[in-house]
Amino acid sequence: LIPEDFVQFVDTYIHLRGNPDILHPAPLILCFQEFDLGNDTEMCPPERNALKEFYESAKGQDWTNSTMWMDPYESFCKWHGVTCSKTNHTVEVNLTNNALSGTLSEHIADLTHLMILDLADNDLMGSIPKEIGRLSKLVRLRLPYNRFGGEMPSELKNLSELELAQFHANRISGTMPLLDWDNQEQSSYITDCGNPSDFETSLVCTECTMCCNSQGDCYPQEETVVQQVGFKNYVFFALALLAILLVASGVLALALGAYDKYRNRRVPRENIRSPELT
Repeated sequence: LIPEDFVQFVDTYIHLRGNPDILHPAPLILCFQEFDLGNDTEMCPPERNALKEFYESAKGQDWTNSTMWMDPYESFCKWHGVTCSKTNHTVEVNLTNNALSGTLSEHIADLTHLMILDLADNDLMGSIPKEIGRLSKLVRLRLPYNRFGGEMPSELKNLSELELAQFHANRISGTMPLLDWDNQEQSSYITDCGNPSDFETSLVCTECTMCCNSQGDCYPQEETVVQQVGFKNYVFFALALLAILLVASGVLALALGAYDKYRNRRVPRENIRSPELT
């Protein structure tokens, strides 16, 4: 193993390439210094680097449980709250009610195999990073009971595998992006779209299955008029209405054309008069 003491050489470029007997991984902190094997995925696993950024951004030193986090040699798959696949890729980060604060790092998007992200019941603030839309395998996303603010990034709509999304009890405003899914379970999509709201205009979420208000009360969202007649949302209704109008316009144009041809055939005959006898 590379000695952990090497991390003390802060202003020194450490060159170890060409030593076949070196065991991996390298000490975690060394991967963020001048190190010629810093881009070696065995010496410095990219997912371990991303989790380090996440830890520091969320003030990991203050967490209730941070067992094994930032260990210089131990696999990140053994860090508290992290679950890996058989191929040692991070598939779940579950740190609910663990005193996370600070912000959610954009480097969370570097966990490209992540399927579950559950950070509920913490004290995270700031905006939800738009990079979260790159987590193409994400199935469950739970961020309720934090202090996230600002508008939800539109990139959320890119999460095509998402089956559960919960964002209530935050400070998110504006309009939630439309998600392309058919999951209508009562708790599948929850935001602060209820009234009364902390904002002059409450959060807009036409697809949410449940809305919560500023008093902490949550209730199922009633179907809109267009949903009651069979449309998924207003977008699909508008598209259907546009198609009907286009078809109707085409039919009307054909009818008017046929009528004009009929009238043009009749007019000359009606204008022909018999000669008067004297």
